[in-house]
Amino acid sequence: MEEGVVLQRRGPSLAALARWSGLALVVGGLLLAVASALHPSRETTATILQAEVRLVAAHVLFTLSSLLILLGLPGLYGVHSVRMGRLGLVGFLLAFMGTTLVAVSGNFGFIAPVLAAESPATIDAINAYLPELTLNAVAFVGFVVGFIVLGMAMAKTANLPRSSGLLVAVGAPIQLVGFALGQFVAPVLWTIGILGSVALGVGLGWPGYHLWQDRRPADPLLPAPAAADRHHATRSSGRAGSL
Repeated sequence: MEEGVVLQRRGPSLAALARWSGLALVVGGLLLAVASALHPSRETTATILQAEVRLVAAHVLFTLSSLLILLGLPGLYGVHSVRMGRLGLVGFLLAFMGTTLVAVSGNFGFIAPVLAAESPATIDAINAYLPELTLNAVAFVGFVVGFIVLGMAMAKTANLPRSSGLLVAVGAPIQLVGFALGQFVAPVLWTIGILGSVALGVGLGWPGYHLWQDRRPADPLLPAPAAADRHHATRSSGRAGSL
């Protein structure tokens, strides 16, 4: 006689993990926009000391945003991985890597006020240090290219809002360009970076909200609700015709 083995679930279901990852994207996207608006448009010795509270608060929010986005991206990609294909995989890996490195490099914002007060020349030395420049370059290239590719894959995925993918694809480069213009050209151009952050945050939060609201099993092969309704209606009409 065969004995059955009953496995008890000792953790959250995949559907629950997917829903919580969606909520992480919603909150992470919101914090990204708030942090960008709060951050000083320039980081010089003078502005760092004058806007120390804003600078540190913004970097706290940037760090929390990055952590939440890192928690949410695997759920977003995992649920839609089959439809995103290889393009989505490349975008997910690059965006995940870039977000991680951006969060690491953002640690500078916490020590910058101390350096600005005690050793201003050290800030310029760090910013000109080749390993630091290399880390920042790899971080931001991975971040921007990753979200461009991921956004393109999202826009091509039938059960995701096309506009959310476009917002992700354009939001990341606009954010980077705006931040660079605000830092090196004119402070008012920082607004462009804020708009890019809003676009990226909305682009990630939109499908994240759908994940949070979706209580179906987290199966990447399941059709989207609209597709499932059309499939059901087609089958129902076919049975009615055969009668």
